[in-house]
Amino acid sequence: MPIFDFLKRIIPHKNKHYTFVTGPFTMAVSSPIPNVQRYIESHYGNNLIEDNDSVFTDFTIHLGYGKGIRRWFRQQATFMFNHHEPFKPLPLNQANAMLEWGMNWIISSYAHQYLIIHAATLEKDGKGIIISAPSGSGKSTLCAYLAANGWQLLSDELALIDPDTLQLHGLGRPINLKNQSVDLMRNYYAHSEFSPIIQDTHKGKISLVKAPMVAHQFAQHSSRLSEPPRLTADPALFVFVSYVPTEPCYVEKVTQSHALTEIIQNSFNFGLLNQQGFKTAKALAQKTKAIFIEYHNFQECESVIKEYLDERSSIPSQQSGNTASSGCAHIT
Repeated sequence: MPIFDFLKRIIPHKNKHYTFVTGPFTMAVSSPIPNVQRYIESHYGNNLIEDNDSVFTDFTIHLGYGKGIRRWFRQQATFMFNHHEPFKPLPLNQANAMLEWGMNWIISSYAHQYLIIHAATLEKDGKGIIISAPSGSGKSTLCAYLAANGWQLLSDELALIDPDTLQLHGLGRPINLKNQSVDLMRNYYAHSEFSPIIQDTHKGKISLVKAPMVAHQFAQHSSRLSEPPRLTADPALFVFVSYVPTEPCYVEKVTQSHALTEIIQNSFNFGLLNQQGFKTAKALAQKTKAIFIEYHNFQECESVIKEYLDERSSIPSQQSGNTASSGCAHIT
């Protein structure tokens, strides 16, 4: 090992503290790990606020080095939340992903003022969409494409629904791209927007893409911030997607009962919210249109979403096999 690399490992790094706003939450994150520091400064730079006595912190996180020999040999990273370690250590090169996964876990485990669904959420022209799909079906990839093309990113992982208003609350955090999605999105984002590739995670190869600037309009650089600013949208369309590069595009309507079932199955805290959870899920299914899209072309998929999102037109009722202006077959 070169002596310079060896010295970098044995000389302690300065622990840095950051406070940043992510949607309705204020996070306090500290870490001595240089890669984590660079990641926060580059990917959360627009969300950072000054920490003082007037700022209430919702969650406190520390990303540190592994203990014992793992501090020096085959280095690991540890995740601490409120002075407890909820996860096993991961290889040091996965520290940035560990921060994102940890924040997802914290929000889904503690933010029970919302019904929380595993889904991406975006907004355009005041109308919110919820994109739901099993892992590997193209949810985050489509979310990244739309966010790069003028849609307001709310979240690529967690849909937060207010039970009282049914409004979506956004987080404006980086988009987690996996495997082939990383290369697909390089046509839409600058190289500097991607975090370094993280290899050999339990999800494969991943890269974290900085949320487009439009998603940071709610972040205010002010030491006088008295409460986290909000980023909200009124949900209008539930979209279930599957990315199949070898098949033609088609879209079909989804019934309210099917949409309700999917909402329940993909919710992190439906059971915990009990009756309120069911009422919220049912009201959301009744409030929104719902469609399933199998697509291979991002532009076609976006056209279909816009078509169904348009309140001035009803959901297309073409017979099976007919196509709309988007070029996508509508199955009824």
